Amino acid sequence: MKQLRVVLLALAAVAALMMVGCNSPEKMLEKASEIKADLNPNPLVLVGDSVQGSITGTFPPKYFHKKAMLELVPVIVYDGGELKLPSKTYQGEDVTENNDVISNANGGRCKVDFKFKYEPQMMRSTVELRFVLHYKGKTSTLPAGMKVGIGINETQNLALLEGDKGIPTPLAHNYVRDRQELKDAQINFAIQQATLRPGELTKDDVKELLDQIKQLSNDQKQVLTSLDINAYASPDGPVALNDNLSKGRGKVTQDWLMNNLRKNKIRTDVVKIQEQATDWDGFKKLVENSNIEDKELILRVLSMYSDPDVRNREMHNMGKVFQVLAEDILPKLRRAQMVANVQVQGRTDEETKALVDAGKIGELPENEALYAVTLYDDADKKAELYRAITAANDQSYRAYNNLACILLNKNDLSGAKSALDKAAAIEPNNSAILNNQGVVAVREGRYDDAEKLYVKATDAGEQVRQNLGFVAILKGDYKAAVEYLKGSNSFNQGLALLLTDNLTAAQNTFNIVKKDEPLAYYGLAIIGARNEDEKMAVDNLREAISMRSDLKERAKKDVEFRKLAQSEMFANLLK
Repeated sequence: MKQLRVVLLALAAVAALMMVGCNSPEKMLEKASEIKADLNPNPLVLVGDSVQGSITGTFPPKYFHKKAMLELVPVIVYDGGELKLPSKTYQGEDVTENNDVISNANGGRCKVDFKFKYEPQMMRSTVELRFVLHYKGKTSTLPAGMKVGIGINETQNLALLEGDKGIPTPLAHNYVRDRQELKDAQINFAIQQATLRPGELTKDDVKELLDQIKQLSNDQKQVLTSLDINAYASPDGPVALNDNLSKGRGKVTQDWLMNNLRKNKIRTDVVKIQEQATDWDGFKKLVENSNIEDKELILRVLSMYSDPDVRNREMHNMGKVFQVLAEDILPKLRRAQMVANVQVQGRTDEETKALVDAGKIGELPENEALYAVTLYDDADKKAELYRAITAANDQSYRAYNNLACILLNKNDLSGAKSALDKAAAIEPNNSAILNNQGVVAVREGRYDDAEKLYVKATDAGEQVRQNLGFVAILKGDYKAAVEYLKGSNSFNQGLALLLTDNLTAAQNTFNIVKKDEPLAYYGLAIIGARNEDEKMAVDNLREAISMRSDLKERAKKDVEFRKLAQSEMFANLLK
């Protein structure tokens, strides 16, 4: 009996030693493989400029030592480096720290959330979970981490490969080759007079009108088609007197003009008196736009009475108010307006280019100068001409803007920014200029700034919506991108649909644009891979690579094609 008791005690001691051995903290590292861990999503996905995910797992029963802590460290391992992400620590039941507690008897669940800024070299990577044991002030690390995922899906960044990282918007030249041009001038008369005063005939606008008439006699490309006269009297006299005054003013103006036409051997039958009247409408507009203290009283009289003699009498009864009218308003209404309508036959393209090649683009009217630039194909030549226009006219915001478009297409961001700063100083709210400033911001990676500029530039045309869609893709707002790009039939529209898992619509869009866009074939290859259609994936990827060889290296790293890893056709294509 005594011998049996000794044997039993020995067996108990061995069992106790075995239990102590199984529960030693070091065994937690040795048995880390028993932890069940999953990456979500797997593979990870780039959204905007960052990657977000989590690793969830389960500690088995009898695994967690009551007096130990285990730190879980997610790590992104890629060619040339690794990124350790913020860790999460769990503790045994007898530890007094403030971490989540795991039962020794029952085990428990664990979860590590993370988010990190993406770098392109991380596309081909692995996600590891590493373990660090903390026990009685000592730290031990498992030499090898647990692999929980592979690669990062960065399909949204296909937008960056598309080439047009923002579409610049040029401003129109507005040049019309064969056109009607109007030139006007005005002669003012003294009160109750219909005679021409010498001082009126030497005013700038009158001299400019005469100069243009003189040019017509020597210019076969300009023809005077009409010269209209509108003669008026101010409304401060009797109706009969005003009628005679307006007719007299019209007649003397007509005679003066016809005399000048005869001197320059230009036909005189184009001169017509169109209107002779008391100018009540002009009087009302001048009063409305004036700072006269009692202008509401004057306007009330005009609205109450339609008879011109009654209106005239009521105005004269206003005393000091009428005196203000007599000094500030009425003299401006005693006038004859002259409007010359000239039919202009513009220069031929050959004639325009001859002037440009002679270094005279700065002498052309702005619209024609801007049009002249379009006659040249070479981008450097266009930039040279836009600079020549701005040298001659430093207020030509259209030339500065269009120069910026050329420089953006050459990826000269510094030069484009300088040109746009000058354009914006002249026209700060111009939609095209704002759009192009947004393009600069995109290419500098300032997507938030670009979005704000694009929103202000919505009047600049369809390209602004495409630019907003581009930014929405890169910021990870794929639903917004779909709305912005709707109907554009562009690669980015197909990409936005792909990113929202609308594979059928994405496929339709890629099929529309694939003829000239290798990335559309690449997008179709991704759709084939997602649908596990090996032939569709490989055939379209072959087309993409034949048009753009750099896509082969991308495909080798792209987790979109992970399901084709065992495909012989896929492997042969990427050799």
